[in-house]
Amino acid sequence: MDSTKEVSIELLKGLLVENTMLKVDPETITTDTILFGEEGIGLDSLDALQMIVAVEKHYGLEIKDPTMARDALQSLGVLRDWIQLRLTSASGS
Repeated sequence: MDSTKEVSIELLKGLLVENTMLKVDPETITTDTILFGEEGIGLDSLDALQMIVAVEKHYGLEIKDPTMARDALQSLGVLRDWIQLRLTSASGS
């Protein structure tokens, strides 16, 4: 496994803070906090686009379509696992 890019919740939280219009205290966001919708922290489609660009730049991964983005951006824990899976697959090929 390629460990040159550590995928941590703290790093992803940093990307979230830097690239979105957060309306909550970042300290309240956990691994399982839902990012979008009324039951989540209220991120919108522009925030999603900003996060996609940030993840693509930081990790060199391409998020190709809206369904993939929606699946990956459910929570920081889901995003971490999604990134780690792709980094592991890329380093193994």
